[in-house]
Amino acid sequence: MNFWQIFSPSAILVDWGIIKIHWYGLLVVLGIIAGYLVAYGLWKASGREPKKFESLVWWLVIFGLIGARVVDVFIFEWDFFKDNWWSILWVWQGGLAIHGALLAGVLVIWRYVKKYQDNLWQLLDIFAPAVVLGQAIGRWGNYFNQELFGLPTKLPWGIYIKSEFRPTEYILTEQFHPVFLYESLALFVVFWILLKIYKKTYQPGTVFLIYLLLAGITRFILEFIRLDEQVLVLGVRSGMLIASIIMLISIILLLQRFYLNKIKIIIGDK
Repeated sequence: MNFWQIFSPSAILVDWGIIKIHWYGLLVVLGIIAGYLVAYGLWKASGREPKKFESLVWWLVIFGLIGARVVDVFIFEWDFFKDNWWSILWVWQGGLAIHGALLAGVLVIWRYVKKYQDNLWQLLDIFAPAVVLGQAIGRWGNYFNQELFGLPTKLPWGIYIKSEFRPTEYILTEQFHPVFLYESLALFVVFWILLKIYKKTYQPGTVFLIYLLLAGITRFILEFIRLDEQVLVLGVRSGMLIASIIMLISIILLLQRFYLNKIKIIIGDK
């Protein structure tokens, strides 16, 4: 049996009494820092003023975290939080939905565009690789919290889950699919793809929309094996439903850009 099939991680990295450092929080912070560095590099390369970047990022982080928590509480885990209101503030235990962070981030960037007369799609392209990298790193926090695992498995990379975190129907099962790992690895690949596309000539918004499409596909597929409880909409898991909507919208907008660009080439308007 492999080490990770018997290893039981602790959610807390450092415990100094009233001061505790949680793995989840640390990895979220590391994800934000990594995303910051990527976005800053792309921002500077675009010729934009660095000082404006600093102020924009602060608002993105603040409202992104708020949006991520709100969506997780009221859409994905409402069945739990409706009877545990005090737990809403326990963000170190997990429960941040990227959908809420994206929505809040787009609104913050839209407000910035209105104020400084910038290009919305270009800015979304700059931050898309940064967001997906932050996601890929932050996902590892779910491992230490013993959450975001999938169906039971006997595969060599199955991970051990403590009995108190297992669904009732699988209480005697020890090894489960490491869904957090699958998603993290997929997002690292998406990050690499986005950087490759960003370096090429493209219509503004393409990088951001491809990010939505690939991340949506990843989430949709993984929903088939995830075991976390979610609100059901007409019998469909909310995560799967939202991923489907995101994929559909991104495909429509990508096709629109493709055909508009094709028409411009035909009429000679490059």
